[in-house]
Parts: sequence; structure tokens; C-alpha cells
Amino acid sequence: MSSGLLTGALDDRLVVWGRWLLASQALLFALLLGAVILAALVRWVQRVRVRRLTVAQDLLARELTGTGPVSRVVLAQLSALPSELQERLVLEFGRTLRGAALERLRSVGRHLGIAARATRACDSRWWWRRLHGVRMLGALDQDCPALRRLLADPHPTVRVEALHWAAGRADAQVVSALVERLVDPERLCRFTVRDSLLHLGQPAATALAALLERDDVVEQAGPLLEDALVVARGLAQPILLEPVLALTRHPEAEVRARAVHVLGAIGSERAAAVVVQALGDAEAIVRQFAARAVGELGHWDGALALAAQLGDTSFPVRREAALALRRLGSVGVLVLRRARTDANPFVADMACQVLDLPDSVFHRVAA
Repeated sequence: MSSGLLTGALDDRLVVWGRWLLASQALLFALLLGAVILAALVRWVQRVRVRRLTVAQDLLARELTGTGPVSRVVLAQLSALPSELQERLVLEFGRTLRGAALERLRSVGRHLGIAARATRACDSRWWWRRLHGVRMLGALDQDCPALRRLLADPHPTVRVEALHWAAGRADAQVVSALVERLVDPERLCRFTVRDSLLHLGQPAATALAALLERDDVVEQAGPLLEDALVVARGLAQPILLEPVLALTRHPEAEVRARAVHVLGAIGSERAAAVVVQALGDAEAIVRQFAARAVGELGHWDGALALAAQLGDTSFPVRREAALALRRLGSVGVLVLRRARTDANPFVADMACQVLDLPDSVFHRVAA
């Protein structure tokens, strides 16, 4: 009797397990079928999006190269697109357009409401929305107070994007903001500021000259002055001559060295005289940059002073002095040839090394 009861309980348990197995298999099949359907649906949606985007790209490209008012038919077709695709089109075309074509794209952006949405995004509390806003306005080459405020945004990625936009602006407010960002704590922001200022040219040089003449900046020194002098060398505008000459007397050797380096790019008789005088500086880094600057200026009167530096205790100074002499042409080469037989082995060795360099190698090394 008990064995029969055990057999019945076992049969019931097997039936339950069988039903559970069938249910789990059915559920698994349903999940797999759903996944296949979902994947097919996603691929179909992607194909549709790509097709719509391609058609919209062709329409917009023809419209941007045309003349007269923007077609209402094209505007209606673009308005029917999702906002994500509209903004993608603007970003793709805005990076390369200039002149009348950019103005037509700006008109399309205003009609679609992209500019208004981007302006609102610039005031968002979320940094990624502000980033999206500045990218869209940058693609449309728009200008608004909300975008200018992002030059000092607390998030570095947003600041970088705003600084890229500022490279195309030459008004005093933007240039002043860029100069102030030379002390940005993020290195990428500082590099972007340098690039933007170099693109601006004369307006940037004027603002930079005013910055270098400020007592608080000169006393602060550090990264601000060093980065400012890097930009000053790239600009090499005459308006920078006076403040840079003053910085050659700065107490910090790094600042003096960079100032002398800038003078080598700017030129003038006064700059040449100061550069030759800097060859006698107490710090090796200043003498090194001074030697390079003499060669860049092509100042023949500095040949004898350079010859004296061939025996400097610092190898970089000796190297730059020899390279600078060869840059001076026949006069410098004559000095180097005489130095080959100098009693000082450091002088003779450096003269031989630089004279024996092939022209192609010399130009690469001296660059």
C-alpha cells in the first residue's frame, strides 16, 4: 500500500516537472521570437532613417547651393523629419559651409526651430545639453549672450566647444574672454585658447599686448605669462614688442627665456640688441633661447657673441649657438670653421658636429 502511494506521488511530481519544462520552453521560444522580431524591426527603422536622411541631404545640398529664397517645399519636407535628424543635417553641413551657403543654412535652422532650441539648451542645468546647444549654434555660426556665457562654463568640455566657436569672432568681448582663459585649469582648454587666438591675428595681438602690460599679470607670472608668450610668438605682431621687451627683465628665468624667444620672431634692431645681451644671462635656459633667437633674426653682429657661447658649460646652449652660427650663413660658417681648431675640446667638438650635418638634417634640427 505504501509503495503504491510513493509511486503515485512520484508520478505527480514528474507530471509537474514536465509541465514546467514545457512552459519554460514555450517562454524561451516566445522570447527568441520576440528578439528576432525586435531586431528585424530595429533594422527596418534604421534603413528607413538612413533613406530619409539621404533624401534630406540631397534636398538640403541642392537648396544650399541655390539662389533666392529657400524653397517652402524643401522646408516642409525638412520639418517633417524628427528633430534628431534635422540637427544631424545641420551639424554635417555647418562644419564646412561659408558665405551665402552658411547664411541659407542659418535661415533653414531658424525656420526649423533648431537655433531657438539650441539657445535654450545653452542655459540648461545639465552640461551635456549645454554642450549640444553650443555645438548646434557653432554649426549655424550663431551669436547670442547665452553662448558667450559658455566661454566660462564650469564644465571643461563645454568650454572647449565654446572656445572653438570663439575662433571665428574678432570682437573685443570675445578676444578679452579668450585672453583671460589662458589660465584655464584644464590643459585642453588652454590649447584651444591658444589656437583660437592665433586664428584671430591682429585683434588677439592687441588684447595680448594689453594683458602683458598689466602689473598684476606680470607679478603673477607662472603659466599665464608662459602661455601668453607662446601665443605672442605665434602672432609675432609689432604691437607686442614693447611689453615683451619689458619681460626680458623679469625675475623668473622661464619668463625671460620665452620673452627672448618671442623677440626672435618679432625682429627689429632693438630686439636684436636685447637678444644679444641675453646671451650673457646667468640662467642657461635664457642663453639657450637667446642663441636661437640670434640665428632666427639673422643678426650678423651677434656672431662673435655666439662664438663665445660655443664654450658654454651647458650643452643645449653650445648646441643652439652652433646652429645659430650656421643659420647666419657665410659669416657664421667661417666662425665655426675657425672654432674647429679651438683649444677647448667642447668648442671644437660642437663646431665639427654642426658643420658636418647634411643640409636636410640641419634644417630639420634647426627648425
